Amino acid sequence: MKINLLFFVLVCIAFLFSCANPKVNAPSIEKKNIISQTNVTDTTNENSAIQTDSSTSALEIINSSLNNTFLDKSKHTPLTLYRVLNYKGDTTLWKSCHIEDSTFSCNNTHETPSCGTFSSRFSLPVLDRIEIYDTTFINLNFGKDAITNYIPMARIPEFDRDSVANLFSSLPGEPCTHILFYSSNYSLEPIGLPDNFMLKPVYNFEDYYSTHKKTDDTGNEVCYFNQDYRTVTSFGYIDDCSVYYESLPERKEYFTYQFLNISLRSYKGSTLTWKLVYRDQYNRGDTLDITTKFE
Repeated sequence: MKINLLFFVLVCIAFLFSCANPKVNAPSIEKKNIISQTNVTDTTNENSAIQTDSSTSALEIINSSLNNTFLDKSKHTPLTLYRVLNYKGDTTLWKSCHIEDSTFSCNNTHETPSCGTFSSRFSLPVLDRIEIYDTTFINLNFGKDAITNYIPMARIPEFDRDSVANLFSSLPGEPCTHILFYSSNYSLEPIGLPDNFMLKPVYNFEDYYSTHKKTDDTGNEVCYFNQDYRTVTSFGYIDDCSVYYESLPERKEYFTYQFLNISLRSYKGSTLTWKLVYRDQYNRGDTLDITTKFE
Protein backbone atom coordinates (compact mmCIF):
# COMPACT_ATOMS: atom_id res chain seq x y z
CA MET A 1 0.00 0.00 0.00
CA LYS A 2 2.80 2.35 0.92
CA ILE A 3 4.61 1.48 -2.27
CA ASN A 4 1.63 2.29 -4.40
CA LEU A 5 1.13 5.56 -2.65
CA LEU A 6 4.81 6.45 -3.19
CA PHE A 7 4.56 5.66 -6.91
CA PHE A 8 1.49 7.81 -7.24
CA VAL A 9 3.23 10.72 -5.53
CA LEU A 10 6.24 10.47 -7.85
CA VAL A 11 3.98 10.47 -10.91
CA CYS A 12 2.18 13.53 -9.66
CA ILE A 13 5.48 15.31 -9.03
CA ALA A 14 6.66 14.51 -12.50
CA PHE A 15 3.42 15.77 -14.01
CA LEU A 16 3.59 18.98 -12.04
CA PHE A 17 7.22 19.48 -13.15
CA SER A 18 6.33 19.10 -16.78
CA CYS A 19 3.45 21.55 -16.49
CA ALA A 20 5.71 24.06 -14.76
CA ASN A 21 8.12 24.03 -17.80
CA PRO A 22 5.89 23.82 -20.93
CA LYS A 23 8.39 25.57 -23.38
CA VAL A 24 11.48 23.58 -22.72
CA ASN A 25 11.32 21.92 -26.12
CA ALA A 26 9.92 24.97 -27.99
CA PRO A 27 13.29 26.47 -29.01
CA SER A 28 14.24 23.15 -30.54
CA ILE A 29 10.96 23.02 -32.52
CA GLU A 30 11.35 26.67 -33.70
CA LYS A 31 14.90 26.02 -34.67
CA LYS A 32 13.79 23.10 -36.73
CA ASN A 33 11.17 25.25 -38.40
CA ILE A 34 13.75 27.93 -39.19
CA ILE A 35 16.15 25.42 -40.61
CA SER A 36 13.38 23.90 -42.66
CA GLN A 37 12.39 27.30 -44.03
CA THR A 38 16.00 28.12 -44.84
CA ASN A 39 16.35 24.91 -46.72
CA VAL A 40 13.24 25.64 -48.73
CA THR A 41 14.56 29.10 -49.61
CA ASP A 42 17.92 27.72 -50.61
CA THR A 43 16.23 25.07 -52.69
CA THR A 44 14.17 27.75 -54.39
CA ASN A 45 17.33 29.72 -55.07
CA GLU A 46 18.99 26.64 -56.44
CA ASN A 47 16.01 26.00 -58.69
CA SER A 48 16.12 29.63 -59.71
CA ALA A 49 19.81 29.29 -60.51
CA ILE A 50 19.10 26.17 -62.52
CA GLN A 51 16.38 27.95 -64.48
CA THR A 52 18.74 30.88 -65.15
CA ASP A 53 21.44 28.56 -66.47
CA SER A 54 18.86 26.85 -68.65
CA SER A 55 17.70 30.22 -70.07
CA THR A 56 21.28 31.29 -70.80
CA SER A 57 21.95 28.07 -72.64
CA ALA A 58 18.87 28.51 -74.79
CA LEU A 59 19.90 32.10 -75.59
CA GLU A 60 23.34 30.94 -76.62
CA ILE A 61 21.77 28.37 -78.90
CA ILE A 62 19.57 31.05 -80.49
CA ASN A 63 22.54 33.39 -80.95
CA SER A 64 24.55 30.60 -82.50
CA SER A 65 21.71 29.85 -84.88
CA LEU A 66 21.43 33.52 -85.85
CA ASN A 67 25.16 33.70 -86.42
CA ASN A 68 25.08 30.69 -88.66
CA THR A 69 22.07 32.03 -90.57
CA PHE A 70 22.76 35.75 -90.93
CA LEU A 71 26.08 36.82 -89.50
CA ASP A 72 28.26 34.05 -90.81
CA LYS A 73 27.42 34.74 -94.45
CA SER A 74 30.69 33.72 -96.05
CA LYS A 75 30.72 30.77 -98.41
CA HIS A 76 34.01 29.56 -99.83
CA THR A 77 33.85 28.29 -103.40
CA PRO A 78 36.81 26.85 -105.31
CA LEU A 79 37.41 28.57 -108.66
CA THR A 80 39.91 27.85 -111.42
CA LEU A 81 40.82 30.60 -113.89
CA TYR A 82 43.03 30.20 -116.93
CA ARG A 83 45.51 32.81 -118.07
CA VAL A 84 46.36 32.86 -121.77
CA LEU A 85 48.86 34.88 -123.76
CA ASN A 86 47.16 36.04 -126.98
CA TYR A 87 48.69 36.89 -130.35
CA LYS A 88 49.15 40.53 -129.31
CA GLY A 89 51.23 39.54 -126.29
CA ASP A 90 48.45 40.47 -123.84
CA THR A 91 47.41 38.21 -120.96
CA THR A 92 43.72 37.29 -121.03
CA LEU A 93 41.61 35.57 -118.38
CA TRP A 94 39.18 32.71 -119.09
CA LYS A 95 36.65 30.84 -117.01
CA SER A 96 36.42 27.62 -119.00
CA CYS A 97 39.10 25.92 -121.09
CA HIS A 98 39.30 22.57 -122.81
CA ILE A 99 42.89 21.35 -122.95
CA GLU A 100 44.09 18.83 -125.50
CA ASP A 101 47.56 17.46 -126.16
CA SER A 102 49.18 20.61 -127.56
CA THR A 103 46.23 22.96 -128.09
CA PHE A 104 43.32 24.33 -126.09
CA SER A 105 40.10 26.27 -126.52
CA CYS A 106 38.43 28.61 -124.02
CA ASN A 107 35.09 30.31 -123.51
CA ASN A 108 33.72 33.21 -121.50
CA THR A 109 30.14 34.35 -120.99
CA HIS A 110 29.31 37.87 -119.86
CA GLU A 111 26.02 39.54 -119.07
CA THR A 112 25.02 42.97 -117.87
CA PRO A 113 23.92 43.29 -114.22
CA SER A 114 20.38 44.20 -115.29
CA CYS A 115 19.77 40.79 -116.84
CA GLY A 116 17.12 38.72 -115.15
CA THR A 117 13.42 38.15 -114.87
CA PHE A 118 10.96 40.85 -113.92
CA SER A 119 10.34 39.35 -110.49
CA SER A 120 14.02 38.96 -109.67
CA ARG A 121 14.85 42.51 -110.70
CA PHE A 122 12.11 44.10 -108.60
CA SER A 123 11.95 41.81 -105.57
CA LEU A 124 13.16 42.71 -102.09
CA PRO A 125 16.79 41.94 -101.31
CA VAL A 126 17.53 38.54 -99.80
CA LEU A 127 20.20 37.96 -97.19
CA ASP A 128 22.39 35.51 -99.08
CA ARG A 129 25.77 34.27 -98.09
CA ILE A 130 28.77 36.24 -99.27
CA GLU A 131 30.56 34.02 -101.77
CA ILE A 132 34.33 34.02 -101.42
CA TYR A 133 36.19 32.42 -104.31
CA ASP A 134 39.32 30.45 -103.48
CA THR A 135 40.94 31.07 -106.87
CA THR A 136 43.59 28.98 -108.56
CA PHE A 137 45.30 30.43 -111.64
CA ILE A 138 46.68 28.20 -114.39
CA ASN A 139 49.03 29.65 -117.00
CA LEU A 140 48.31 27.73 -120.18
CA ASN A 141 50.88 29.04 -122.66
CA PHE A 142 53.39 31.19 -120.79
CA GLY A 143 55.58 31.03 -117.71
CA LYS A 144 57.63 28.20 -116.28
CA ASP A 145 54.53 26.07 -115.62
CA ALA A 146 53.07 26.53 -119.12
CA ILE A 147 51.27 23.49 -120.49
CA THR A 148 51.97 24.42 -124.13
CA ASN A 149 53.38 27.22 -126.26
CA TYR A 150 50.31 27.23 -128.49
CA ILE A 151 48.92 30.70 -129.34
CA PRO A 152 45.20 30.36 -130.16
CA MET A 153 44.18 32.11 -133.37
CA ALA A 154 41.30 31.79 -135.79
CA ARG A 155 42.00 29.62 -138.81
CA ILE A 156 41.61 32.10 -141.64
CA PRO A 157 41.79 30.80 -145.19
CA GLU A 158 44.44 32.19 -147.46
CA PHE A 159 43.43 35.18 -149.54
CA ASP A 160 42.64 33.97 -153.06
CA ARG A 161 44.61 36.52 -155.03
CA ASP A 162 43.85 35.01 -158.46
CA SER A 163 40.13 34.84 -157.82
CA VAL A 164 39.95 38.45 -156.62
CA ALA A 165 42.07 39.74 -159.50
CA ASN A 166 39.75 37.93 -161.91
CA LEU A 167 36.66 39.33 -160.17
CA PHE A 168 37.80 42.94 -160.69
CA SER A 169 39.27 42.35 -164.15
CA SER A 170 36.04 43.06 -166.05
CA LEU A 171 33.23 45.26 -164.69
CA PRO A 172 30.24 47.15 -166.08
CA GLY A 173 31.01 50.79 -166.82
CA GLU A 174 27.51 52.35 -166.53
CA PRO A 175 27.34 55.67 -164.65
CA CYS A 176 25.73 56.05 -161.24
CA THR A 177 25.29 52.39 -160.49
CA HIS A 178 25.96 49.56 -158.09
CA ILE A 179 28.61 47.25 -159.56
CA LEU A 180 29.16 44.34 -157.16
CA PHE A 181 29.26 42.94 -153.61
CA TYR A 182 32.27 41.09 -152.30
CA SER A 183 32.69 39.20 -148.99
CA SER A 184 35.73 37.51 -147.47
CA ASN A 185 37.70 37.19 -144.24
CA TYR A 186 39.78 40.19 -145.22
CA SER A 187 39.29 43.92 -144.99
CA LEU A 188 39.96 45.82 -148.23
CA GLU A 189 41.44 49.22 -149.04
CA PRO A 190 41.75 50.51 -152.62
CA ILE A 191 44.76 52.59 -153.67
CA GLY A 192 44.80 54.56 -156.92
CA LEU A 193 41.10 54.15 -157.66
CA PRO A 194 39.42 57.30 -159.07
CA ASP A 195 37.15 59.23 -156.70
CA ASN A 196 34.19 58.42 -158.95
CA PHE A 197 34.32 54.88 -157.54
CA MET A 198 33.54 53.83 -153.99
CA LEU A 199 34.44 50.60 -152.21
CA LYS A 200 32.39 50.86 -149.02
CA PRO A 201 32.08 48.37 -146.16
CA VAL A 202 28.59 46.97 -145.65
CA TYR A 203 27.93 45.40 -142.27
CA ASN A 204 24.97 43.39 -143.47
CA PHE A 205 23.07 43.10 -146.72
CA GLU A 206 20.15 45.05 -145.31
CA ASP A 207 22.23 48.21 -145.00
CA TYR A 208 23.47 48.71 -148.53
CA TYR A 209 24.03 51.76 -150.69
CA SER A 210 21.64 52.68 -153.47
CA THR A 211 22.32 55.07 -156.36
CA HIS A 212 20.01 57.01 -158.62
CA LYS A 213 20.11 60.06 -160.83
CA LYS A 214 18.30 63.22 -159.77
CA THR A 215 18.16 66.93 -160.61
CA ASP A 216 19.57 69.33 -158.03
CA ASP A 217 18.33 72.82 -157.15
CA THR A 218 20.27 74.36 -160.02
CA GLY A 219 18.62 72.07 -162.53
CA ASN A 220 21.72 69.96 -163.10
CA GLU A 221 21.60 66.20 -163.09
CA VAL A 222 23.63 64.54 -160.35
CA CYS A 223 24.26 61.02 -159.11
CA TYR A 224 22.74 60.64 -155.71
CA PHE A 225 23.64 57.76 -153.39
CA ASN A 226 22.62 56.98 -149.87
CA GLN A 227 22.66 54.08 -147.44
CA ASP A 228 19.37 52.31 -146.97
CA TYR A 229 18.62 51.16 -143.44
CA ARG A 230 16.06 48.60 -142.38
CA THR A 231 14.43 49.31 -139.03
CA VAL A 232 14.60 46.36 -136.68
CA THR A 233 12.18 46.27 -133.76
CA SER A 234 13.37 44.42 -130.69
CA PHE A 235 11.34 43.40 -127.70
CA GLY A 236 12.81 43.21 -124.21
CA TYR A 237 13.08 44.91 -120.88
CA ILE A 238 13.01 48.63 -120.44
CA ASP A 239 16.58 48.55 -119.23
CA ASP A 240 19.42 47.15 -121.26
CA CYS A 241 20.22 43.49 -120.89
CA SER A 242 22.79 41.83 -123.05
CA VAL A 243 24.72 38.59 -122.99
CA TYR A 244 27.78 38.15 -125.11
CA TYR A 245 30.23 35.36 -125.65
CA GLU A 246 33.91 35.27 -126.43
CA SER A 247 36.05 32.33 -127.31
CA LEU A 248 39.59 31.21 -128.04
CA PRO A 249 40.48 30.77 -130.79
CA GLU A 250 38.44 33.77 -131.93
CA ARG A 251 35.74 33.36 -134.51
CA LYS A 252 36.66 34.27 -138.04
CA GLU A 253 35.61 37.77 -138.98
CA TYR A 254 33.81 38.47 -142.23
CA PHE A 255 33.92 41.67 -144.24
CA THR A 256 31.50 42.70 -146.98
CA TYR A 257 32.07 45.52 -149.45
CA GLN A 258 29.98 47.22 -152.10
CA PHE A 259 31.63 48.60 -155.24
CA LEU A 260 29.81 51.53 -156.90
CA ASN A 261 30.25 54.14 -159.58
CA ILE A 262 28.89 57.28 -157.89
CA SER A 263 29.42 59.61 -160.85
CA LEU A 264 27.57 60.43 -164.07
CA ARG A 265 30.61 59.42 -166.06
CA SER A 266 30.48 56.24 -168.10
CA TYR A 267 33.65 54.16 -168.00
CA LYS A 268 32.72 51.81 -170.80
CA GLY A 269 35.78 50.92 -172.86
CA SER A 270 38.14 52.31 -170.20
CA THR A 271 40.88 50.41 -168.38
CA LEU A 272 42.11 51.25 -164.87
CA THR A 273 45.13 49.96 -162.99
CA TRP A 274 45.03 50.18 -159.23
CA LYS A 275 46.06 48.36 -156.05
CA LEU A 276 44.01 46.51 -153.46
CA VAL A 277 45.36 46.15 -149.92
CA TYR A 278 43.89 43.22 -147.95
CA ARG A 279 44.29 42.37 -144.25
CA ASP A 280 42.81 39.76 -141.95
CA GLN A 281 41.65 40.37 -138.38
CA TYR A 282 45.24 39.94 -137.17
CA ASN A 283 46.45 42.63 -139.57
CA ARG A 284 48.20 40.11 -141.77
CA GLY A 285 47.97 40.78 -145.48
CA ASP A 286 49.53 42.07 -148.64
CA THR A 287 48.87 44.22 -151.72
CA LEU A 288 47.35 42.99 -154.99
CA ASP A 289 47.83 44.74 -158.33
CA ILE A 290 44.57 44.90 -160.29
CA THR A 291 43.76 45.87 -163.86
CA THR A 292 40.07 46.57 -164.54
CA LYS A 293 38.49 46.82 -167.97
CA PHE A 294 35.03 48.39 -167.98
CA GLU A 295 32.52 47.12 -170.49
